[in-house]
Amino acid sequence: MTTLYWDCFSGIAGNMAVASLLDLGANSQKLLNGLKSINFVEGQIELVIEERLVDGIRGLYFNTVDDEHEHHHHHDDHDHSKHSHCHGHHDHNHDHEHEHDNGHKHCHSDDNRHHHQHENEHRHNQHGHAPHRGLKEIVAMIEAAAISPRAREIAISCFRELAEAEAAVHGKSIDEVHFHEVGARDSIADIVGAAICLDDLNVHEVIVSPVHLGSGMVRCAHGIMPVPAPATALLLKGFSVVFDHDVPFELTTPTGAALLRGMKAKAAAGSQTFTRVGHGHGSLKTGRANFLRAFLIESETIKKKSDQITQLTSNIDNATGEELGHALGKFMAAGALDVCLIPMLMKKGRPGHQLQVLVEHAKAGTIEDMIFSLLPTIGVRHCSVDRTTLHRACEEADSNFGRIRVKKITAPDGETVIEPEFDEIIRIAEEQNCAPRKIKQRIVV
Repeated sequence: MTTLYWDCFSGIAGNMAVASLLDLGANSQKLLNGLKSINFVEGQIELVIEERLVDGIRGLYFNTVDDEHEHHHHHDDHDHSKHSHCHGHHDHNHDHEHEHDNGHKHCHSDDNRHHHQHENEHRHNQHGHAPHRGLKEIVAMIEAAAISPRAREIAISCFRELAEAEAAVHGKSIDEVHFHEVGARDSIADIVGAAICLDDLNVHEVIVSPVHLGSGMVRCAHGIMPVPAPATALLLKGFSVVFDHDVPFELTTPTGAALLRGMKAKAAAGSQTFTRVGHGHGSLKTGRANFLRAFLIESETIKKKSDQITQLTSNIDNATGEELGHALGKFMAAGALDVCLIPMLMKKGRPGHQLQVLVEHAKAGTIEDMIFSLLPTIGVRHCSVDRTTLHRACEEADSNFGRIRVKKITAPDGETVIEPEFDEIIRIAEEQNCAPRKIKQRIVV
């Protein structure tokens, strides 16, 4: 198994994360092809991938060309020992961005309100603003992109975590939240780009150092906010963080925090043996080294994963089968890990069901509210339970029926078991006009 360790001594931003992964050896052409396949209404993006020497430290820098054209003159102090540009179609939406002396860029819409781009750079837009996309729009764009199933899964997980944090901040549901800065094309490129690179490097576990936040204030779509921005603070709940009172800038952005939360990063523990080191430079001048350091740790054996989750339980004896089936689908769509109904005989001899929902701690409140809303129950029990899981990945594989989606499960001894997704079996059965059980018997991966 490949483990990634991010050393966030100078925080983490989306573009720095992508750069650090590219420096570890992620395929830049795969990154370019995947990002070019996203159907942005603003047009396809053009990327910059540069090798830079900053303060004597070699590393990679990742950004979009429309950012670079506007603030390139602020990089005169960099020694570009080597650089290469990966070009897609150039964007002609006439969004202009200017970098201020502190290294941040601020985003202006036509009414001169300031929109904070939560990256190590903040963006200026004098002639308009990016579409304010919601989670559904962004998920649809990611699902339509020509990227691997696992990269798609990672990217959607990060945006879902981000949507839940924004929803909590603004007191809305995740379907009502419309991203401002993080819904912009550059930020989508950062998260999807990081997902593509993580998949290409076969990273299945992320561990992280204490996350440095910086300090001061940032200007965003909803006014001037303290560092960390509200969504960033929620995304980093449970992480070890450092408030850098000597650095009056935002070091960790919502995009960077969403990557950590979406990949379920854990604190590093015990000794590690790493095989590669990568540096992802930022452009912000903080008065100290400003790069994200990444380490790849290889392990021949797969460790079982142990964590804690919430179990929600309710006994229900007055719901119809239609109500129960509809509710179970809603719980899974909202992020439940597993849902089941156990038939039981209740008081006065009434037949009923015990509902059990397994969910991450952060989502337990949301699912509990849904149980009360969708089912005729007046009580929900909840407890924290320990669990151990084997590593599982969703991938594509060749079969005697063509390319199909599969589950790849890895045992503690490293042996892998590959099972076709049942939806794929159903699809093939319909194409072959055959019973699904016969396809399951005949399929070879």
